[in-house]
Amino acid sequence: MTNSALDVDPFGSTDPTARIDHLYRLRRATHHFIVRYGEAHWAEEQRFSGRLTAPPTITALPSRRRPKALAADEARRVADAHLYGLDEVAATTAVTLGARMVEFTSSDADPNVDRAWSPVASPPAESGLLWWARGIGYDNLGVPLVAAHWGPMAEGTWLAFWADNRAVVQNEMAQHGWTRSQAHLVLQEFGPLATTGIAAGLSPRLDAMPPPDPGARQPPPPTDSLLALTATVAASWALLTTPGAARLIAREPDPDEAVRDRRAGLTPRPATLAAAPIDPQILQRLYTQEQR
Repeated sequence: MTNSALDVDPFGSTDPTARIDHLYRLRRATHHFIVRYGEAHWAEEQRFSGRLTAPPTITALPSRRRPKALAADEARRVADAHLYGLDEVAATTAVTLGARMVEFTSSDADPNVDRAWSPVASPPAESGLLWWARGIGYDNLGVPLVAAHWGPMAEGTWLAFWADNRAVVQNEMAQHGWTRSQAHLVLQEFGPLATTGIAAGLSPRLDAMPPPDPGARQPPPPTDSLLALTATVAASWALLTTPGAARLIAREPDPDEAVRDRRAGLTPRPATLAAAPIDPQILQRLYTQEQR
């Protein structure tokens, strides 16, 4: 049974097959948004904030070129992404374990290690799109963060978070009188995910990130909330890659799904759902052993 007033909850059904089907649709909708609206969206973000959250190779470009370059960069990552979902139990476990990772790193390890990920929590694929069945945090407007995508950049891996666009349109219905028809049209065109400007460059080695350019405007240092979100992603990766940590339900795209992906400019990729039962003790032991 769905918990969305608009009946567009990708994880509204408890059937794993239905959830995996929604992951395929989610990637196509997200890629459509980036290709059609990404440049204009990031140009507005840059105009409003005076900067753009992007990989170093893009922030090094002249400002007028950054939005278009970022849209092309992100579209490539999503087009190549493998698909992942965490059910409610797996998502809760990832948040809890991620918080413990941050705690452990802060108290028992080099304080600079938050710029690197543990080898036990490396991504399950070079590029991926991950959906959590519950929010793992909030953007600066209080909208739940429910997804993230990642992919290669010159210095390591670029990771960007997405908010729940369904919550945005539901608020517009409640506060500004949007009709169900208007809300559905917005979701149909822009998709169930909304960009957030919350992103991070991850490196498996602390020395892999280039030294800052003294003459360039530097991004703000990572906040505690960004470190917590990144740790939740690392914990999610660990659930997807550690034998016995979660029940994994994997599926290759069927021929019709593959055709739809190719027509949308996407590389057909498998989808994996991490579901209960979960054994967080396996992950906790591996992580603490690796860090020590």
